[in-house]
Formats: sequence, C-alpha cells, structure tokens
Amino acid sequence: MKRIALVGAGYIARVHADALKSLQGFTIAAVIDPNEAAARRLARACATEAVFPSVEAALAAGGIDAAHVLVPPPLHHVVAEPLIAAGIPVLLEKPLATTASDAQRLVERAAACGVVLGVNQNFVHHPAFVRLRQALSAGAIGRPRFLSCLYHVPLRQLAAGQFGHWMFQAPGNILLEQAVHPLSQIATLAGPIGEVRALAGASLELAPGVDFFPTLEVSLAGARLPAQLHFAVGQSYPVWRISVVGDDGVLTADILTNRYTREGRTRWLDALDHALSGTHLAAETARDSLGNLAAYGLAMLRLRPPSDPFFLSMQGSIAAFHAALASGAQPPLDGAFGAALVATCERIAAVFPPASPAPALEPAGDGGADVAVLGGTGFIGRHLVARLVADGKRVAVMARSIRNLPAIFHDPAVSLHGGDINDAAAVAEAIGAAPVVVNLAHGGGGGSFAEIRQAMVGGAETVAAVCRAHGVRRLIHIGSIAGLYLGPQAAPVTGATPPDPKAEKRADYARAKAICDRALLAENGRQGLEIVILRPGLVVGAGTSPFHSGLGVYNNEQHCLGWNDGRNPLPFVLAGDVAAAIASACAAPGIGGRAFNLVGDVRLSARDYTEALAAALGRPLRFHPQSPLRLLLIERGKWLIKRLGGRKAAAPSFHDLLSRGLRARFDCTDAKEALGWQPVADRATFLAEAFGAAAR
Repeated sequence: MKRIALVGAGYIARVHADALKSLQGFTIAAVIDPNEAAARRLARACATEAVFPSVEAALAAGGIDAAHVLVPPPLHHVVAEPLIAAGIPVLLEKPLATTASDAQRLVERAAACGVVLGVNQNFVHHPAFVRLRQALSAGAIGRPRFLSCLYHVPLRQLAAGQFGHWMFQAPGNILLEQAVHPLSQIATLAGPIGEVRALAGASLELAPGVDFFPTLEVSLAGARLPAQLHFAVGQSYPVWRISVVGDDGVLTADILTNRYTREGRTRWLDALDHALSGTHLAAETARDSLGNLAAYGLAMLRLRPPSDPFFLSMQGSIAAFHAALASGAQPPLDGAFGAALVATCERIAAVFPPASPAPALEPAGDGGADVAVLGGTGFIGRHLVARLVADGKRVAVMARSIRNLPAIFHDPAVSLHGGDINDAAAVAEAIGAAPVVVNLAHGGGGGSFAEIRQAMVGGAETVAAVCRAHGVRRLIHIGSIAGLYLGPQAAPVTGATPPDPKAEKRADYARAKAICDRALLAENGRQGLEIVILRPGLVVGAGTSPFHSGLGVYNNEQHCLGWNDGRNPLPFVLAGDVAAAIASACAAPGIGGRAFNLVGDVRLSARDYTEALAAALGRPLRFHPQSPLRLLLIERGKWLIKRLGGRKAAAPSFHDLLSRGLRARFDCTDAKEALGWQPVADRATFLAEAFGAAAR
C-alpha cells in the first residue's frame, strides 16, 4: 500500500481523500494542517490518527511515500520545497505556484533532487474532454485547424462580495485561480503556448485601489494549433465548451453538462446532409444527457460508484500521477506543464494596467469606539457601518477577513480587527471599551447540527460573556425571523412572539437560531448587560443577490420553485432600513430583554417580486408555484433515496416546509414605536433600492 500524506484539510483535501479511497493500493497515512480540529476531522474520515501541524513534523515521524499539497496557492511552493528536499514525490493542486519564478524554482528543485513533481490540472481528465482527445487522436475530423474555448461561468465569491479571497488580491490572481482550468485543456490540445495576445474588458472596482477584470479575450499560438479563449467570470448563464475545428468536422466537449459531440458530413447533397447531420448531433446530445441522468440516479442509490464528472476528473488526474510514479515515468501533467501554465497566466496578466496603491486601512483602534460591530464587513454590516459613521459614531469592526473592503471602511472613524466570534480574545480586543456591541456574525456552519449549534449558539454565548466581562452596556444580537414559526396562524407575529416551540422539527439553521434567541433572552440583565434581539425579514438591497431563498428554491437564477403558490405577502425589508433600526437600537431607552422583528411596509408576493425583478433585469425569470404537500412528497422521496443509498439524513418535516412558506402575518408596530423606526413604504422606492444595483 502506498502511504499518502494530505497537506491541508480543507474542502479539496476531502475530494482527494475520496478519490484515493476509490483507487486501489493507497492508504492515507497522515493529515498535515496547523488547524488541529480540521485535521482531526479529516483524519477520522480517512481512518487515520496521524495528524501533524507541519510538514517538518510529519517528515520527522516518517512513513510517507508521496504527498498531495492542498494548501492555499500562495503557500504551494513554500510547502512543497521541504517535501521535495526530503525526496517525497509531490502532487500539487493548481496552480503550481503563484509566480513563474517560484514555479520554475520548484521544477528545478525537483529535477535536482530526482523527485517526481506533478500538478493537479484535473479538468484535462474530464470525461467529455477525454473523449474529445481520443476522437482527435483517431483522426475523426481530419487535420485540426483551430481551437475555441468559451469559459463563461458564475463566481460565487464575487456575487457574495467576499473580496478578501486570494483571487481578488491582484488582477492576475483570477487567472491562476480560474483561467488555468481552460488553459490546461488548451495547452493539452494545442501544444506549448507561444505568442499570447489579450484584451481585457471593463474593470470593476472592488475596493479603493482594487480593480478586478472579469472578462478577457485571449489569442494563443499553440505549437500545434492556434486557439482563442473567451474568459468571463461572474456571469449568470454557465457555459464551458471546447471546440476543435478540423478539415472534416468539429469536435466539442461541453464540460459543465458532460456532453461530447462530433459534427461531420454525410455523402448526401447539402439539404439532406444538413438534416441527417443535425439529427445525428441531436441524438448524440440526447444520449449523453440521458446517460448522465441515469448515472446520477444510480450513484444516488449507491448502485454504482460516484460518477459526477468533477469527481471522475479528480480521480483520473490522481490515478495518472500515481501510475506514472509507479512506472518510473514523468506524469503527463508534470511540474514543467504546471510552470508553463503559470508563465502563460503572467503573460496574459500583462494586459492589466498597473494596480493603484490601495489606501492604508486605519489600524485597530485604542478601544475608543462608540459601537463595536462584529461581523461588520458583510451585507448588512456594510450598510450599518455607513449609517453609524453618518451619525457621527466611532465604529470598531471585527470580521474574519479585512482585505479589499469598500471605501466606508477606510473612513477615519472606523477601526478594523481580524477575528472570529468563537475566539474570546479576538472579540475582547475588538470590543475594547465600546459601550454598545452589535453582533452580526453568523458564527460559521458545520456538517452536523451539533457543529452548527456550537458555531452559532456557542459563538453568540461567547460574545455575551465577553460583553459582560468588559462592562458593555447593551448587546444587540442580529438574529433572523427564521427562528420563529412562520406558517399559517391566527394571530400576527410580533416581537413578543416566542421562538418556534417546535424548533426540533425545523432545519438546522432555523433550529439553531431559535435556540440562540432563547439562550440570549434568558441572559438579559446578568451583570448589568442589556440584550436586545433584532430579527430582520427577507433582506434585499445593494450588496446581495436579489434571488432570495425566501421565495423558494433556485436551482438556477431563471427559475424559482416556490415554497407555496406564491400569492401571500412576504416579509421583505431593505438593508438600509435594517441598518437604521440597528442604529436606533443602540440608544433607544427601555428595550433591554426585548426582541423586535424588522419587516418593511412593502410586502410583495413571490409572484409580484419575481415579475418586478424580471422587469428590472430585463430577464425571462419565472416563479413556479408548488403546494406544500407536493413539496413534502418530493422531499420525502429525496430522503428515501438517501436512506436506500445508506446515508444518514433527517426525515423532512411538514412543519418546517409550512414555515418556509411565510404565510404568517407580521405586525411591527412595536419596533416602530420603541425604535422610532420608519421603513420605506413607497413601492417604487423599495424596488429601486432592492434591485437598482443588480440592474446595473
């Protein structure tokens, strides 16, 4: 058995672990990560107890035959070098390194040490792409003449405003994070890349001095083929297709749908030829589409191994590396291949204008803030900080990431602190001597309810304990109406309505929110700390996606599968109105120990909201009504499939589905009176603020 060390314990490490488990002859002998909790979780899943905080510690212990380096890109070369020096073969996740010089140094170091170095450009092993390569090699379209790649995909971090991610820290990073995927496929087909010409589209300013270029047109001269790449991220409709045009046809691999097609000619005259070749193309598309559906269903029932194309691409890439290693050959995707891709990305990035120096952020303050906002860089936090600064307040902001923040966070009245609400020391430093604390932080998630509860409820309790210890006068906890039961009921829901008494029948998020509200309200007044809970409704506005899950399930943006018939008014509220309510709650008298629901006065139905959003965006959006009973049958069908497949899953709850339909009526008179709150009441103003930014 070959003993593998996984260096890094994040999401991609779990995929590597699953791929290795599906192959014969491997055992995961060690998990290496300075985050001991994450390392131990992954180690348990891999049936090993060998956990190490560093590569050096693992090397000292011995027992490793090869290593998969799965850390963030800036650490790739740093982590790989000691492994290479120790003679350990290394498979590096893409990109090989973040600069061409670092990548080349790794290649040279591996050659000098006689160590095999590979790069996991897994989409070269995507099933549809493999079929295209095989057909091309067999001469299916004669001599190839041109390659075209259309890479037009969404980008979750961009849509969510998570600009602290590494890919946004420099204009060229998005190429190393995303463009290396299609570029690896282009280089495989076209050969080593020679001349490169690139044209960048319009830039987006993510933060002062931080520009982002979501679109590029790139011409590449391969040794075997000329190629064209259309690269666009942050798009709505996902397309990733590679086509090769030859003397006698066109081969296309559709990566996202896992379909392969070949267009060619028949012996007939044009009119009949077009009909027959079109019918053949349709048949190929239908065959692959139905085959993918059948494979998915069988995998869900555990009647066949995992068969989704991403997993198969990872499995194929990892298997190819270790097969080469076993035979004493260089892997097809070796260090030199990875280094060439990094160099190509650097050449493309030369089209970007020089980055402007970002203004320095205000260093962490001396504890003189009027209000401390935890989790203050998120959607609601950005609106709140702007409101507090406009009101003349000094604001201390704590968040996990404080990189690439909007202009408001550069204001002299704002001081920034990095940290997590589960870290009492970080919370204490951020709060300082602030008399009022606003907790907007989620706390994190997890794979089980116990982990979610610990993160959400435990984090909120940590904040409350630190507030008591530091003599904070008022803690304003931002909860959610999800913690209430919101199905049909006779009386309207008010701030005095208790959390859902049947919370155990709710989904994990709503259940944790209900528990959190009860725990905090029970702590009000302890050691003089006033606790106030504000529960926003369906929050919309600039800085978040308008495709709100409160309407239903969005399998894609164009179609919303409603929680019900979509005719009942929904509890929408603008982010600016939520910020106004929180700002008022900082000083409003006599509200300790109370909870308030923040629901605006413009309450569109799901149908009306979808129609208005479609008009604002100019897109053919559709709302699909469903009955709660039908939803229950569908959810129980999914649950049954999971159970038949041997997976543990909680049975769907009709109580939870009814609550998601939001048929409850809201009366927010108490919030208006106690907080002096006046949410937007004009429909046109509401729609302009809700959709204005998304429509631009």
